[in-house]
Amino acid sequence: MAIKILYVEDELFLGKIVKETLELRGFEVSMESDGADVISSFEKNQPDIVFLDVEMPFGNAFDLLEQVKEINFETVFVTA
Repeated sequence: MAIKILYVEDELFLGKIVKETLELRGFEVSMESDGADVISSFEKNQPDIVFLDVEMPFGNAFDLLEQVKEINFETVFVTA
């Protein structure tokens, strides 16, 4: 069973490269480009790990982190 990652990056070119690289290494990756879609994507995909861009359109990593922790506190987070 693959580790599921929710990757949030507003720079689409960079996001595509990172997503494809992770997928080539066997991860299942869902990608969002702004904060408005993070919570619904998190609930839908139930990732094991969330990579959040600190500043993005319609939200920032720290606010989203608090919301996601209320849903599932055991998820691992990384911000950049």
